[in-house]
Amino acid sequence: MAEIEIKFATRQPSHQLLEERVVPFVEKAGAKLEKLTPQSLKNDYYDTSEQLFHEHKIGFRVRQNGDQIEQTVKTQGKVDAGLHARGEYNVTLSKPVPDLTLFPRDIWPSGWNIVDINTQLTPQFSTHFERQGYLVHWQNSTIEMVVDNGEAATEKINAAINEIELELKTGKVEDLFALAAMVNQHSEVRLSDVSKAAQGYQLLHGWQLQIKPLPAVLPLHGNVSTEMAFAEAVKCALAHWQRHEHLFIETGSVKMLQEVGTSVRLLLQSVSLYLPVLQCPEMLALHKQLMDYAQQWSWVEDLQSLRYLLSKKSLFARFLTKHPPLVSYLQGRKAGLIHAHEPTQVFYSNESTAIKLCAAQLLELKPWQTHSQGFDVPVMEHAKGWLSQGWQTIQQSMSKERSMQEANYSSIEVLLRQTLWNGFLLADLFPAEHGQFRAPWLDIVMGIDELKALLMLRNALTDAELDSPEEASAWVNNKIASLVQVMERTRKVAVQGDLYWQNLNLGSE
Repeated sequence: MAEIEIKFATRQPSHQLLEERVVPFVEKAGAKLEKLTPQSLKNDYYDTSEQLFHEHKIGFRVRQNGDQIEQTVKTQGKVDAGLHARGEYNVTLSKPVPDLTLFPRDIWPSGWNIVDINTQLTPQFSTHFERQGYLVHWQNSTIEMVVDNGEAATEKINAAINEIELELKTGKVEDLFALAAMVNQHSEVRLSDVSKAAQGYQLLHGWQLQIKPLPAVLPLHGNVSTEMAFAEAVKCALAHWQRHEHLFIETGSVKMLQEVGTSVRLLLQSVSLYLPVLQCPEMLALHKQLMDYAQQWSWVEDLQSLRYLLSKKSLFARFLTKHPPLVSYLQGRKAGLIHAHEPTQVFYSNESTAIKLCAAQLLELKPWQTHSQGFDVPVMEHAKGWLSQGWQTIQQSMSKERSMQEANYSSIEVLLRQTLWNGFLLADLFPAEHGQFRAPWLDIVMGIDELKALLMLRNALTDAELDSPEEASAWVNNKIASLVQVMERTRKVAVQGDLYWQNLNLGSE
């Protein structure tokens, strides 16, 4: 049996939030609510010592609710932007002891010896929580709307569970999104793609603070349709966003904020690129939302420069150790930026969650199919023209004959990044030459990042009250000049690269 649900994380226990801020507006909108019996749910999750279930992204638990005992398997399924769709299988037990042999045999991965695996099961962690909620009869659908408050715990550590879950029982998925939008409108929530089982495993294994980088280019196959290529782009951007947002919320690791900013820019560029073909009111609305929202994340560029300057591994570490007042000034700016912009508050804002819901709903409902044509043609038919447009402007602005200074690189940055994002979204449609073409341009973008850090450092010299500002200024200016020289050599190589998308006959554009 498959379940389709949307999960929200809340900042605090949400029973009162649901009753006072959500339920009245849902009823006012015309929905009929049927109160569910409150439950106290105790869940023990099992796995083998080799973490076989976790490896295959399978969740297995034994749940007790009063005298009722049930074991549940949730298969991998898929999670797109917070919309969960996966197989769920439940079996009633007479005692709280797992028995995998009671499930249908065909739900398990090929080659599994269930009888043998059953003898290897041991408890891994628990999730105990109180559940309250309603059956919402909305339009022609029935949706279960529940609040879960409690904790996930291992023998050594625990973490709070504060969630609102909406599960479509019968009816249309658009009604599920309509109810989700109403919940977001009247409460502070954050769309979550992390299950309770995943949260338990994170506690069990410890938080992995490593950034998960984006792939070199978005994986696509040559005959993928335009709408499917767009869907892959949106899934990639949202998964990257939600992963690093979640890690920041749980750990406070500032380096995750840069990845969220990257995700927002990637999502905006994906919508901008595909909008001419997939044009519909919903796409236009999402594009406007993202244009406004991306501006709110522009401060992360300054944060990136500050983190780069203050890193003990940076090229500036030795220089900064000679100027403690400058280090203190930069550290203060960094702390001030984070305090001023309150990223946690932003993540729980209505605007942030609405963008994710809108993107997820686009992928599910595909509204462009009733407003435009060309959505089902291979994206290859558009790719050559799309890639050529940006690079023509880049080549004109950064021609080999031109001499560029720091100001020129600053002015071309936005267009260059947008053009490289288009390459990220489409380059996999072409032969492997795209890597050779993109490499020097990516080096230039890295140079621009370093240049921005140096310019910030130069501006900071006048505010940090240094003992010898002239010496420090000379050092920074020398570094800027050397960097621009390196970027100039790289640019002269980059502009001579073969345009890989023009080596194929792609048909009409």
